[in-house]
Amino acid sequence: MAGTCISLSGSTQCPAFNGSSISTSSSLYTDFPFMQYVSNLDDFDRELSNYVNGTYVKQKYIDYLGCQGVNLTHTNNYYARYTTSAICSGLVQSSKTYCNLSDKQSRPLCADTCALMATSEEEIVVNADLCRTTGNNYMSQIRSDFTICSLPADSLTGTCISGADNEPHECGYRSNLIGLCGYCGASSPNSTDSCCVNASAASRCKGVTIPTPTATLPPIFTSTSNSTADAGAHDGLSGGQIAGIVIGSVAGAALLAALIFLILLFLRRRRKSRDYSALNKPNPQRKGFASMQQDKNQQGVPSVPGGRVARMSALREVPSLSPAHSRNSPALFGSAKYSDTSDSEGYGASPGAMSKRIPPVTGRRHGSLSSNSALAGAYSDSSPRSGTNGQFSSPEGVASGQSEQLSSFQDYYSPDDIRPGDKVAVLWAYQPRAGDEFALERGEMLKVIGIWDDGWATGIRVPETAEDYDARHREQRDSGVSNGSQRLAASPSPTGDIKAFPMVCVCLPQHWRKIIEGGQDEVVS
Repeated sequence: MAGTCISLSGSTQCPAFNGSSISTSSSLYTDFPFMQYVSNLDDFDRELSNYVNGTYVKQKYIDYLGCQGVNLTHTNNYYARYTTSAICSGLVQSSKTYCNLSDKQSRPLCADTCALMATSEEEIVVNADLCRTTGNNYMSQIRSDFTICSLPADSLTGTCISGADNEPHECGYRSNLIGLCGYCGASSPNSTDSCCVNASAASRCKGVTIPTPTATLPPIFTSTSNSTADAGAHDGLSGGQIAGIVIGSVAGAALLAALIFLILLFLRRRRKSRDYSALNKPNPQRKGFASMQQDKNQQGVPSVPGGRVARMSALREVPSLSPAHSRNSPALFGSAKYSDTSDSEGYGASPGAMSKRIPPVTGRRHGSLSSNSALAGAYSDSSPRSGTNGQFSSPEGVASGQSEQLSSFQDYYSPDDIRPGDKVAVLWAYQPRAGDEFALERGEMLKVIGIWDDGWATGIRVPETAEDYDARHREQRDSGVSNGSQRLAASPSPTGDIKAFPMVCVCLPQHWRKIIEGGQDEVVS
């Protein structure tokens, strides 16, 4: 860098660029002619000051901007604001490669300072006292000055150098008193600017005549949209515009078609999935039922913790209503066998192939069934009987701290209610998780004894299958027996242990055939 580059540290003309260096290469003489006389920093400061007040005025305003009537004897008023700072920045940027300067060592002038310089140049050119006539393209040249000055990328960042830092005095106007007074005039909003106060502009500008511009200042920054629009109005749409419209239209149509396709695909899958998911969710029409209310004249049944089936043991605590029997009767759940001699059933559905679907998830039980205590006494005289054959119905008012017994429960797979004493058919196989639960296989039949609001019930197995029920019911229907004319033929009596089972695994037998054949929608509707 020695001999070809000069450090600006300590420069009086470019103090804010003290971390930069400038090249003395002859390739810079065209843009910066004063550099041919520079060999050190002192030469640089002297030659730059002389250049700005002499040769620069002729080159800039006469040769470049076409200004006529320039007074080259008194050039002070031709100094545009921050001109020296713009020359310093231009030199540093031109020397960046020659002197191998880093970004930090080649910080440019800020773009807003470049704009202030260009605006000041315009004010000088449109002043008839300084420039009688101008060239036709002077505004284009001034805009070019601004563009070149603000071209470095860092001119818009916080690392750029402000003109006020490099030329802190006279608000950057240096020897141009007319420019200073025009900026700091009493009627100007800048009159209270700190640089105006420091320059004593209020006193120095007394008696100074500020010339009135003979022409309105054209805007330095203009949009090219108007000229482009005017040209397009005469020539019509260009090929690129037409292509853009066509491509956009095609893309929009494609997106719309894709959206319609996705909607149709979604609706189609939704219709297909409805049948597959029909047995995997409860009937949406299902509503909760209020628990059975105890007769106000009947003594209350105490709560027994331990779950759905275990709550049946509360029947042991009900005082016997008949002296002929006691709650110590040997008919105990788990050890006693249940039998019945008659029952009545509804009509079934037509036969068909069994469907293979995913079984539902059963609810968790809240308790367990003890063979000799949990359900003991449930068949004592305190348990109400229904019918003429001694069938047992669900006890009324039995509840615990966890759930309550229900008088009815809506079938998960049909709009009908399941009540104690009804028979149900198994839809889904179930593996018991406790010894007091039934192992269920599809097609088996159970008789409901008690129903609980946690979705479980207690019952007893019926030695009949849903297929048998359906065949017997179909035979009765084909023989012309009506529901109101006579009772159906008796089905086998239920026998065996009373155990628990999940209601979601069963349905009313008259709907069993339709449900396994995928006809749940017809049943529900």
